[in-house]
Amino acid sequence: MSDSAPQSSQRFDRAYRLTGRRRFTEVYEAKVRRESGPLLVYALPNELPHSRIGLSLGRRIGNAVRRNRIKRLLRESFRMNRGAWPDGYDWLVVVRPHEPLDRERYTEHLDHVTSKLDEAWRKRNRDQ
Repeated sequence: MSDSAPQSSQRFDRAYRLTGRRRFTEVYEAKVRRESGPLLVYALPNELPHSRIGLSLGRRIGNAVRRNRIKRLLRESFRMNRGAWPDGYDWLVVVRPHEPLDRERYTEHLDHVTSKLDEAWRKRNRDQ
C-alpha cells in the first residue's frame, strides 16, 4: 500500500486533506467553481486515485464553535459520500455566512455541486 492512498474507506485520513496555502491557491486560480446554497466549491484535477477536500471558513461565519461544527459536518459529509463523488479532484469548499445545516443538507449541496464541477472539467478537457 502506498503512502498516498488511504488505508480505510471510512476514515478521514491525512491523504484526503487538502492542505497548504500553495495548493489552495492553485485550486482557486483554476477558476472552475459552482455554488449551492451557502457553499462555493472550487475544483481542480489532482492526478491522484482519490479526491481531497479543503475547507475555508471566515470569521463572518460565527465564533470558533460554530465554524468548527460546520467543518465537522462538511468533513463527515465528504467521508460518508466520497465514493459517490468523482475521483481525482481537489475540492475547495468556501462557506458563506448562514445558519448551520444538518449533515444531510450539506451532503445534498456537495453532491449537486461536485457532479456539476466534474461536468465542467470534462467539457473543458474536451474543448482543448
